[in-house]
Amino acid sequence: MSGYDTNVDVDGDGSWDAHQVHQNADGSYDVTADMNHDGQTDFVGHDYDGDGLIDSAEYDHNYDGTFDQHWQDTNGNGWQDHAVADRNQDGKVDAVGVDRNKDGTLDHVVAYDNYDGKADTAYQDRNYDEKYDYVARDNNQDGSIDVEVSDSNYDGTFDNVHYDSNNPSTNPLASN
Repeated sequence: MSGYDTNVDVDGDGSWDAHQVHQNADGSYDVTADMNHDGQTDFVGHDYDGDGLIDSAEYDHNYDGTFDQHWQDTNGNGWQDHAVADRNQDGKVDAVGVDRNKDGTLDHVVAYDNYDGKADTAYQDRNYDEKYDYVARDNNQDGSIDVEVSDSNYDGTFDNVHYDSNNPSTNPLASN
């Protein structure tokens, strides 16, 4: 393992985190970290080609011993930019997202917030300030967006709401 060097910022705070490195028989490396110091690995990064850049990683963000997110560097620049997550730990993916501006926040997310395997919610950080300013939701699971909210001036307050005009039942203000 001589000569291998890498740094990881597992928690995204801008500082390098303590980690261990293991070289595999195929020349790849696994990088592990125990972020809450309980003796359990909370991060496993994979460097498939030994170039010092993490190509994919698993995270246990809630420190319960189960990895709940998988991130991948899709363009080889060392930045984990695509993610899938199993937020309720049922073994199925409930969210997918992409970080387009390399700030560690998923800027575009499609989620299965009702955990039934059907995408029902989309979140977007349109101005890349690490806050979602657009949310669209399919409440009745008919495949159409029922409600959209947005923060059009990016001041932190949702100021636009749009309900599906073809389905008045989704609008709590509509008269029946």
